[in-house]
Amino acid sequence: MNRLRALFHPIFVFIGVQIAWIGLMIVWVYWYFKNSQNLAEFTKKLPPELLQSNFNLIVLLEGGVLMFVILAGVYVIFVYWNKQSRLNQLQSNFISSVSHELKSPLASIQLYLETLKYQKVSSEEAKDFVETMLSDTERLSDLIDNILESSKSDPKSMQLQFASVNIVSFIQAIIAHHQKLFEDKECEIKLNFNEQIKVIIDGRAMRMVFNNLIANALRYSPARTILVIEVRRDKKFCIIDFIDQGFGFDRKELKKVFKKFYRVQNQETQNIEGAGLGLYISRLIIKNHKGKINVFSEGRGKGTRFMLSLPIDHALIEKNK
Repeated sequence: MNRLRALFHPIFVFIGVQIAWIGLMIVWVYWYFKNSQNLAEFTKKLPPELLQSNFNLIVLLEGGVLMFVILAGVYVIFVYWNKQSRLNQLQSNFISSVSHELKSPLASIQLYLETLKYQKVSSEEAKDFVETMLSDTERLSDLIDNILESSKSDPKSMQLQFASVNIVSFIQAIIAHHQKLFEDKECEIKLNFNEQIKVIIDGRAMRMVFNNLIANALRYSPARTILVIEVRRDKKFCIIDFIDQGFGFDRKELKKVFKKFYRVQNQETQNIEGAGLGLYISRLIIKNHKGKINVFSEGRGKGTRFMLSLPIDHALIEKNK
């Protein structure tokens, strides 16, 4: 029964229709040329005003065009069906991933709250419980923010409030905020910079970008690795590199990582949590900042580098001069 159902899969139906139409086209052309003499004798019996010198060629051309249009229509239908099928699959994966992402921190918060309610714990343990619960609530908040931003039909509808920010101090504050995550993963973080640089950004939105990049670096890297953040500048942009020692990407995956709901599927990443929205949202935010974000990797197991380019506050530079 399953084999019979597989035969009626749209891909096999599409291939079968294409083969049938091409076969019919060949048979029709063969029949036409084989009986061209009989057709010529038949046309002599028709009134002269209905005939043209290239009547046979026109009939053949019209048939060929009609056949081509039919084949093209079948192909277009198949392409749209395939696209819809992939969207349905992405939606199913997204719902599954988000459900897991929502349940995990909620279960953790509930466990700690029940422990505090029914058991006596020391003040130090209670403090650790509260910090863990705060971390889980922030994780939920970040996920909800990503979902809300991705649901907007027009990326330009983001409400951004730009201001001049010292990017080094901004990154240092974010690193301090994630210190517990680095300790849990035993990850060493290095921030390299030669000077203080002012950029024009929306603090809330850019914090979301950096949170996503740091979270990805921690998720897709083994324990006891190093995350390097380098800050430098050229004439127009402040360039920020996030360099990890994680699982890396194949070359064919580099073009897909910023797509909505896309997640790398392999043995190393199949059990890693995530909804496939972080990099998609990050790219939209960077684009709305008139900046760029690119990803580089030499292959599986060789780490990843995300490079951000953000506009520099040139007004402040001129003022200092």
